[in-house]
Amino acid sequence: MELCRMKGEFASEELAELAAGRIRRSLKNIRSLRIRKLGKAFPSMNGKQHYTMLPANLRMENYATDVLISEMSDSVYPEYWYRKTAELTVICDKENKADVSATMQALGAMQIRIV
Repeated sequence: MELCRMKGEFASEELAELAAGRIRRSLKNIRSLRIRKLGKAFPSMNGKQHYTMLPANLRMENYATDVLISEMSDSVYPEYWYRKTAELTVICDKENKADVSATMQALGAMQIRIV
């Protein structure tokens, strides 16, 4: 039997795990499933300082500014920055190639390719 290796990129690791589970449960002759995280990690912001300048109008003639200093934490990043894409690699028999591709596509895989 000839084997086929397919890779598909998912928007999140959870979607890749969902696809891997569905492929494992619904298709036969699956030799291997592997999920690899993609994307960049963000540096920790803990302990760094954030400066904010506040303009103030005094007596309608002069402008002054005030500086607020606050400690930063890792919660300053928007939630979507923490999401990382994931790549699902499936090794299966060549007869299952179309079914694996259809399942991956149904669960949101992008850039499905045979390598």
